[in-house]
Amino acid sequence: MFRLSVLLLIVMSATLSAEEGVFALQGDQVLTQTEIDAAFAGIPEADRLNFIRDGGRVDQLVQNLLQTRQIAAAARADGFDEDAVIAARMQLAAERELARTWLENLMANAPKADYAALAEEYYIGHTDEFMTTEMLDVSHILISTETRTDEEALALISDMAARLAKDPGLFDALVDEFSEDPAKVNNRGRYPQMKRGDMVRPFEDAAFALQNEGQISGPVKTSYGYHIIRLNRRIPAEPVPFEQVRDQLMAQAEQRHLAEYRKRYIRGLTDDPIEHPEGAVEAMAKRYFGENLELAPDRAGTTND
Repeated sequence: MFRLSVLLLIVMSATLSAEEGVFALQGDQVLTQTEIDAAFAGIPEADRLNFIRDGGRVDQLVQNLLQTRQIAAAARADGFDEDAVIAARMQLAAERELARTWLENLMANAPKADYAALAEEYYIGHTDEFMTTEMLDVSHILISTETRTDEEALALISDMAARLAKDPGLFDALVDEFSEDPAKVNNRGRYPQMKRGDMVRPFEDAAFALQNEGQISGPVKTSYGYHIIRLNRRIPAEPVPFEQVRDQLMAQAEQRHLAEYRKRYIRGLTDDPIEHPEGAVEAMAKRYFGENLELAPDRAGTTND
């Protein structure tokens, strides 16, 4: 809901002629419907309606616009806008806004491309960018150092390592009987999709060093205690199906297409070389450096010697 002040201004503007199209008044300053539309147009389209629905934000916008208008009116009344440099700054600001909005319009009406085809072409040429993460299916036994000394934990895990060296088939039974990983209740010591970053570094390094399915590590020390790790299987990285990244790649293809279209358009307008009339650069430099032209930048952007 608009605040009362804005609602009153809307009612007031409705009583004026349609030709005037007044939206708000403050003293002798007027904000027209077209001008408030112009201000709204500067808000990203995705956010615009929510902004307009927020009466407080509209009130603040109107206040800011009229404040700027009051200050500008005071500047004009004092003749400040008649200064040549100020007038040029005003013109440059207007041209920047015109150029910016023209490019926005140009991009909104740019010719479309076959983004699906461009997306698939990019996918085929950059398959390495769309790979799943290599993962391991591992099981482990943990002997914690939380309730025992390091020496005691190492002795226990070393005994288990010796038993497993003789009979690897004991691994699951040893997990059930001795492992002190709290998650054992739910997973029996197994992590079927472990990727780098999931575990503490010493555990991760030892697990990824295992090469063969069923291979069992020696004791591995971490901040939790000592582990023995079994590699159940490797899950190699593989290409993500195109269908899973199709929408993402189509959006990126559209962005690249529009960026290139914009670049070509601007290049077509600015192909001509920049020229300076004879003496123009020197005249500019003298305005700022006087006769100390050695302080002025040279044409390459560096200081003259």
